[in-house]
Amino acid sequence: MKNVLAISALFLFSTAISAKADEHLALPVFGAWECGIMSFTLDANIYNISGKSVQVDGVEKISEDAYGATMHDGYRFAMFDVTATTLTWHSPASGDTFECQRDRSGG
Repeated sequence: MKNVLAISALFLFSTAISAKADEHLALPVFGAWECGIMSFTLDANIYNISGKSVQVDGVEKISEDAYGATMHDGYRFAMFDVTATTLTWHSPASGDTFECQRDRSGG
């Protein structure tokens, strides 16, 4: 009986992890973006800005069309007015704000 419970718990845990991973794959902010004077790519693991890669600690939805990203080094930025093709990138640390277009070339 213990083995059945352990296997059931492991299955439920791995299913929850898969669901969480699938949710991250679908975030509309993931991908390549062109913002005029800078470009970036973002996924659940890496933020690459103008050729510099930084480890991502997390990306969270903060409102209906806005997301916040936290890097492993503590740096944070926000993405507002997110659509399938556009977003507004903002850094609270620097005050910089950029209008960005999805880079369909793969950036």
